[in-house]
Amino acid sequence: MKQVLILVFNLYHVLCQDELLAVQAIWRHGARNPYFCNYECDLNVAKGDSALLTPTGMRQQYILGKWLRKRYIQVTPLLSSTFNENEIYIESSDVNRTLQSAYCNLQGMYPEGPNVPHFVDENAQLLLPPNKGAVTPAGIGDYALPNNIQLIPIHTKQKETDYALALSCPKGSEMVVQNLKTDLYKEVNDYSSKLYKDFNEQVNLTGDQQVNDFITLSDFRDTFVCNRYNGDKMPENLKAETLQQIDDIANLAFSLERFQTQEQVNLYSTPYFKQVFDRFDSILNGTSNFKYYGSSSHDSTILAALSALNLTSAQCQADIYLKKNVTHPYCITKYIDFAFNLIFELYNNSITGPYVKVLYNGEYMPLCSIQGNTCLYSNLRSKLMATQVDYKKECGIAKDDEILIEEETPGWALVFFIVVLLLLIAGVGIVILIKKKIANLK
Repeated sequence: MKQVLILVFNLYHVLCQDELLAVQAIWRHGARNPYFCNYECDLNVAKGDSALLTPTGMRQQYILGKWLRKRYIQVTPLLSSTFNENEIYIESSDVNRTLQSAYCNLQGMYPEGPNVPHFVDENAQLLLPPNKGAVTPAGIGDYALPNNIQLIPIHTKQKETDYALALSCPKGSEMVVQNLKTDLYKEVNDYSSKLYKDFNEQVNLTGDQQVNDFITLSDFRDTFVCNRYNGDKMPENLKAETLQQIDDIANLAFSLERFQTQEQVNLYSTPYFKQVFDRFDSILNGTSNFKYYGSSSHDSTILAALSALNLTSAQCQADIYLKKNVTHPYCITKYIDFAFNLIFELYNNSITGPYVKVLYNGEYMPLCSIQGNTCLYSNLRSKLMATQVDYKKECGIAKDDEILIEEETPGWALVFFIVVLLLLIAGVGIVILIKKKIANLK
């Protein structure tokens, strides 16, 4: 009897074996230079969208890549140990720090590059460009590149057309203006008056420099976080507990600014989740061989996704901050800091079929229920696809067949074309009149 039970158990285990089919990972870029110029600015350091990845950020992404390698190559052999262009697809927003992050991440994931053919004698010249004086670097051996590094293609789109990773939306600024006028924002802002007072005193801000707004305080926080990560100077009198309070509300500030309503969450999460499900669908129906998609992106993209997955919201964060009764079963309050990552794993079970698990910073998250971390693929897909909206319409983006001529052609060219056309019409008219007069003379 015991042997029969063991046989049945083993048979059940074999039949119900779960198989990891594919992974889609999205990460925020690593540590960068400050985005805002609000504390001891160095005018020689790029700010805003031009802010570059720093050495700390490079290290963060490199180690994240090593973590991904261990999980999906060494522990679970989803991918080949060396780069295979048929298995992975890497994309990035068209921003320096995200592109740099993708390259650093891949150095950790695929540390070993290819070798060149072992040419000798005159064939060794095949490894050199035709330039006079070009020589093989000493010590490179048969490695394609020094130190045997690997370079992997990174795909990107122009920022204005990147809706999935850059969340490009012309009407986004209008939504922010409206969000800062809501009762919820005012309530949170008023509640924070003591924090503003403490911050202004400790950073020695006076007059018009003083902070009295939730978002402005968060902008200062960005600078101090960058300084902290990169070993730069911090305000001497800024207390650790004050900085911690600002850290604690940074995610709330961002949610109130960009993703305050469910409609905004649905809007901004639409392009990314459409991409996620299109790719998983192609894997399940056999039209794609890719097993791993990596996206190098921003905090906004990940926060929109977390909000759409019902793992956080502006309301639940505000309720926690305002010490109200919290009814939301799960609420991420920590800000999406540098190198934070969200990973979607697609599995197949021979009995129940495809299902999904989601990791946030390496920890499984509750999906379809607070008790479990798995969700049938069909259920999760239906749930999120039901929230999809017409992104271009809602953002006021002209569709491809609605682009106005003025948007494609310079103004001077239009004027020149119109003048030439009028002259041509006038010329034709003159010719016709002359012909008529000649005919009358006959």
